[in-house]
Amino acid sequence: MTQSTQSTQLLQTVGKDLYLASPKTADLTPDERKTLKAMSTAKSLDNLQKQDVSQLTVETCFKGTNVKTALKVDEVRTRVALVAMINRTVKFIDANKTLSTPEEIEITINELIQSFPCYTLEDWRLCCYMMAKEAFGPYYERLKLAQFVECFNKYEQLKQPVIQTIRDNERKDYEREQAEALRYLQTEYATQINPVAKRVNAADWMRGEDRLTYTEREEMKNRQKAQQ
Repeated sequence: MTQSTQSTQLLQTVGKDLYLASPKTADLTPDERKTLKAMSTAKSLDNLQKQDVSQLTVETCFKGTNVKTALKVDEVRTRVALVAMINRTVKFIDANKTLSTPEEIEITINELIQSFPCYTLEDWRLCCYMMAKEAFGPYYERLKLAQFVECFNKYEQLKQPVIQTIRDNERKDYEREQAEALRYLQTEYATQINPVAKRVNAADWMRGEDRLTYTEREEMKNRQKAQQ
């Protein structure tokens, strides 16, 4: 079976360092992280029943809860949700040769989880919805494991440019924030004649604390211009 391409998996994990560098996330304790994952999983599972699938987009799905994470947090509810999505897809398409036993459905789900470990619960739902619409092509009266894997691969091809755009924007935001932070930590600002800049501590700044106000920043800009 063709598994998720290395490039897509890299794109989906490359932002991890930026995520962990966030002051809000870096300060979380292990228990708080577990709670955050549990809340995210519960929200995603609830939305499977409440949210209109036709309103989902690849971008919103990417920001959902990873399937493997959901399985660790609440395996029973997650597996029930995955089985329900596969069953609905099979019944809607109604192919002559299709998944017909619990064992076949279980094998299909396990294979998809292993082959597409970066998919979210929302990805599964949108992909199954697109399969029901035959967005990936006709099935010629056959809907078995191979057809599900093929459709999930085609869905992944749709994800790649979207994920690339998301990661590019994240990098730009990070670089912009870093540049702004460093700008007000330069040597010329931290002097005896500049009490506003003097109070800024580099470590506190990078933790998101002790930031300058807009008025203070304008004052520093004007002082710098006057020195030129």
